[in-house]
Amino acid sequence: MSGSARREWAAAGIFCLVAAALLLLSCSQSSPLFPLNTWDDANCLLTVGRVMKHGGVLYRDIYEQKGPTLYLMHMMAAMISETSFFGVYIMETVSLAAALLIAYGMIRWGAGVAVSLGMCALWGALVLVSRAFAQGDSAEEMCLPYLMGALALASAEYGAGRGPMRTKNLFVCGLLAGVVATIKYTILGLFVGLCIAEGIIALRAGGMRRALRSAGAFLCGMVLPVVPWIVYFAANGALSDAYTAYIHNNIFLYQGGGEDGLLLTLARAVRDNASWSVFAAAGVALTVFDQKKHPQLRGAMLSMALCTLAVVFLLGRTWPYCPLVLSVFAVPCMAAASGWLGRRSETAAGIAAAALAVLLAWGQSPNAYLRGVPKEELAQARLAAHVEDGATVLQYTHLDDGLYLLTGALPQEKYFVRLNVAYDEMRAELDRYVAQGMPDYVLCSWRELPAEFDGYELVAYDEGYDDSGRIGKGFYLYRRK
Repeated sequence: MSGSARREWAAAGIFCLVAAALLLLSCSQSSPLFPLNTWDDANCLLTVGRVMKHGGVLYRDIYEQKGPTLYLMHMMAAMISETSFFGVYIMETVSLAAALLIAYGMIRWGAGVAVSLGMCALWGALVLVSRAFAQGDSAEEMCLPYLMGALALASAEYGAGRGPMRTKNLFVCGLLAGVVATIKYTILGLFVGLCIAEGIIALRAGGMRRALRSAGAFLCGMVLPVVPWIVYFAANGALSDAYTAYIHNNIFLYQGGGEDGLLLTLARAVRDNASWSVFAAAGVALTVFDQKKHPQLRGAMLSMALCTLAVVFLLGRTWPYCPLVLSVFAVPCMAAASGWLGRRSETAAGIAAAALAVLLAWGQSPNAYLRGVPKEELAQARLAAHVEDGATVLQYTHLDDGLYLLTGALPQEKYFVRLNVAYDEMRAELDRYVAQGMPDYVLCSWRELPAEFDGYELVAYDEGYDDSGRIGKGFYLYRRK
């Protein structure tokens, strides 16, 4: 790489970091402009990260259902700040900046610097103002740079029409897949599609021997992020706990099958994410139906898109945040638009796109209702004021609603929330904790504590925001008698 190219990429990296920080500052409830990330999933992640920071072993000492790398990220976030989501905001910024930089690289193939910078920022804004972004800090969001990296490598390799992907790049794609597998393995759809495309291309080019070589390179990369976790769990006597929590229970006991049909779910996802879903569909179509592009790229793009769609919409319930992984397919459309705009007025187009990105993030974020609200106005903060310093807390119903964070309490029990799994041990243990009066305080969301647990008295009731930003979610705080 020449000196001028290095300077360009360094400047682009700084731009993407600043753009990510500004966009997330406006859109993510983890940012300093928000009093709290009210999403129960985000609070679960940070609570587990806090426990790990204090020496707790994941899955053995605290039970959650997502992948270990995601909790490692939140342990690092807790090292930055254990009393707020500021560390998570920093983590989100780095992750989004990496995704924006890869998007810049893809757009830059056919456009100038200025318009490429502006359009990658605009892509980021379109993603962040969508319903799928949720309140910020989802596993899907943290996987965006890895999905973008695989998409960029596949586009470059297959677009050149050299045949099967080069071994070193297949290894990198496998490495990216391994990280995603240890964050949330149901996000691997794009990689499945890439492997199908590579397998077909390799078989045609060199038969079974070439296909096995491709598979070996990919799997060698994929296993690297997994092995350290196997060693970690084995060293801590937690291999069985890890398998039960992350593999078995997610596959066989997860609850949440949607009642809506596939077409209605798909239509709702397109509607709720119109900011990028139309561009994603266009990005795939522009690649697949462009006769000027190499057939290998066209087939690979179709395979990756269809497999991602299948994983998002055919593996049980599609939660609102699940479609976020499809947003990477909007980048080819942004690239095509950048090439068209650049031929007219590149600098003006780049400035306009960057300005539009900032305006969209500030004005169109679904989370804007909570931006700037004092923490004291939140139901969780008012409830936390009833809890004495040093008291122990248990969230008995629902997931983590933020009381652990706001009181500074660490879970004292393995099952600290009620997850969406039909796991008899979790339910029995939660009942035992309360029946034996183990925690000082018990928080119930949406419904009251069952009358059979008469060792606790209601000390406060409040109503807070639900996931749609509406006041009406009931919180019941109980104190041990």
